[in-house]
Amino acid sequence: MAEAFDFFGGVDFSGAREPLSNLWTALGREEEGKLHIVSLRPHAYRADLGAFVGGGWRGAVEAGADSTVLWGVDFPFSLPADAAHHLLDERAQWRRLLPWIADRPADEVRDAVPEPLRGLRLTDSGLGPSPFDLRVYKLAVEGIRWLHELRENADISVHPQATSGAGSTLIEVSPAATIQELGLPRRRAPGRPGEIRARAAAMRTFLTFATPEIETVAVTLEDPWDAMVGCLTAYLAREDLDQPFRLATHPRSTIELEGWIYRAPATLP
Repeated sequence: MAEAFDFFGGVDFSGAREPLSNLWTALGREEEGKLHIVSLRPHAYRADLGAFVGGGWRGAVEAGADSTVLWGVDFPFSLPADAAHHLLDERAQWRRLLPWIADRPADEVRDAVPEPLRGLRLTDSGLGPSPFDLRVYKLAVEGIRWLHELRENADISVHPQATSGAGSTLIEVSPAATIQELGLPRRRAPGRPGEIRARAAAMRTFLTFATPEIETVAVTLEDPWDAMVGCLTAYLAREDLDQPFRLATHPRSTIELEGWIYRAPATLP
């Protein structure tokens, strides 16, 4: 499935208590065959993030009302199929799972699923932990709650679960996987000038920046860096939104329930 997008975005999400200092977005467009980052900003509240992702981004980059964007977002969009079937029934669907999760605190969601059913989603294998992992579950539940509210308040499309042709399309990404697979610097929070310069040099292979200030923030601070890598992942996957159905051998219904972590096509079989 090849869709034409005018802009590309990345979200470094946070499930922590608000107001937040680690919730960032990056926005870019294609220029001369590369991603050109034109906006990098923090969001103190998830509601502000939702308004921005759902349509407010257009004002930030002076885009027309009919402009489209593909967002790469870094939290689990769903739960393992076995857990979803336990919480709902054998006919569990993603659109029914979201409001169930959104109505409950993270601990209640986790406790409602027996330990043997808290495993990996199909797409998590080799890429990251289960959404029920102690390091992740609060982020996952808060992210799914945010996604549910965003779907209620804005015209969005989510691949591969709820595709529509809306102005804002979201895909799940893993900045850590992209960094590893593209051979980008992996050290967290560079501490020396040489490490910062190495980050900047590595990114110039794939993208450019509208201003030196945006580049400095992106390569120096960890959360803007992850937002930028999410944006880059969305850009690289822009013509491969059928990726889960091209690569996976599992039933389409399972993929549409569990979701998919999109990756740079050039790094895939």
